[in-house]
Amino acid sequence: MIEINIIDRRKQTLIFSAVFAFLLVVIFISGSISLISAQHGIALLEAKKSSYDRLFQKQAEFNFTIEAIFRDLHNLRSKKRTSNEYKHMQKIITEKRMLMEEEILALEEQQQGHYVLYQKLLELVKETQEIFDAYDSQSRKREYNMDQLEKCRQKYQEISKRENGKN
Repeated sequence: MIEINIIDRRKQTLIFSAVFAFLLVVIFISGSISLISAQHGIALLEAKKSSYDRLFQKQAEFNFTIEAIFRDLHNLRSKKRTSNEYKHMQKIITEKRMLMEEEILALEEQQQGHYVLYQKLLELVKETQEIFDAYDSQSRKREYNMDQLEKCRQKYQEISKRENGKN
């Protein structure tokens, strides 16, 4: 028995094979594109993660430095200090503050946006230091004036006693 539609079947088989091959190529290309884009996505996510880790680590360092500055500021006001001790303590605080400011300014402008809060805190620390300096200066002037006033009062009492003793 001879088949009558052999040409038709070959034609349909050829069309089916072509469509199937085209479908396999499309699936292979889409899979390749998916894998390549996934690899790029993973690389981008890893870069972002390392960037955020560096950012987090730098912010943690800044937090510890800010905490140390606040502790020093508290110690500066809570204990009575001589003029030299006061100036030395202010110098230490200023050095820490300046080091942080320089470190922030050394970063790229794009990254500086992550540290705006720290810049504002450092400005407040600077203003606080200026207020402390003014307060300390006025306090020392007041102490000096009080000492002078006490000396004048003692001198007046001595003079009054001598005059009363003569009378």
